[in-house]
Amino acid sequence: MENALKKGRYNVLALLCIAIGGLLILENYGYIKGVYNLWPVFPLILGIGFYLLYRDRGKKDLLLLAIGIYLIQFSVLAFYENYTSWTNMIYLWPFFVGFLGVSFLSIYVSTGKGIIFFHLAVLLIGLCVVFFLIFSVDYRLWPISLILFGISILLIKEFNKS
Repeated sequence: MENALKKGRYNVLALLCIAIGGLLILENYGYIKGVYNLWPVFPLILGIGFYLLYRDRGKKDLLLLAIGIYLIQFSVLAFYENYTSWTNMIYLWPFFVGFLGVSFLSIYVSTGKGIIFFHLAVLLIGLCVVFFLIFSVDYRLWPISLILFGISILLIKEFNKS
């Protein structure tokens, strides 16, 4: 039964690749438009694949979970950029820091252990918010992020003592 499910996944992947390839050929010859805007589907599928692989391995390989969550978040941002403008990235780049924080948070939530993952998640998500605030107010305030990073390191050190 389990082997049949794995074969079914490969069939879905194969059919998906055939369909996407066909759509890209149709766009290349001018029969349809807008298929290239769908490229974020690839990291989305890859991210979901990493997540499913994490679950198949008995939730033991936390790196697969973190990479999968990061790729899924990235693909959502890429879809947004494709349908708005990639020039928005000069304001949205802090999301990449936040994505890493959410990936660490997913590790902490899935295991219920590893307080360091929780601290890193809070730090990175907080840093993402700080970057948004600093760079939307005045770019010369970016050293505040270094100060906050140093304070968070001291706080983590204090929390680990108790």
